[in-house]
Amino acid sequence: MARCLPICLITVMLAGCSGIELVADNPQGVDLTGSWTLDFADSDDIPDYQQGLVGHKRVRHNNDQVIKRRNDVLGALGSGFAFVVHDFQILRAAQVTIEQNHDSMGIGHEPGVYRDVSWGERQRGLWEVYAGWEENDLVIISKAPDMSVFERYIVFGDRLTVELTIEADKEERTVRRVFNRG
Repeated sequence: MARCLPICLITVMLAGCSGIELVADNPQGVDLTGSWTLDFADSDDIPDYQQGLVGHKRVRHNNDQVIKRRNDVLGALGSGFAFVVHDFQILRAAQVTIEQNHDSMGIGHEPGVYRDVSWGERQRGLWEVYAGWEENDLVIISKAPDMSVFERYIVFGDRLTVELTIEADKEERTVRRVFNRG
């Protein structure tokens, strides 16, 4: 019973913020752990919104610095999508390595940086992040001013499909990335 209370609390918080019910318990038999290689043929192409960020280094910022960085990127590139591609490395990764445990996972992106995801509600730079499980799918909802990213990780056998619905620049785009275990 003591274990159920935090899980129920997280579920209520997430449902109120996202409109869907996410739980903090990994479903039995769903394991995203391993090395995954992008299947270019089955994945959507990603336009290069990043050209203006060549040589940009990732450093830790306080929230005011993050907002200023976002505004600088938007000013330089004219696109909230550029900011999303910069912050969500799964969009450019040719390979990912995932480590998963009962309350979180880590994702190494190649190319890109490592990302930690904990089930529940967290602040990640400018983003408010809600993560958890909807049936057998891992769902990560990230919201920032004028932008949101809804990620769904679906594993089926040796294939991992990551569907991202991105709202930015007053538009919505859905991108699908497919990876093979190996």
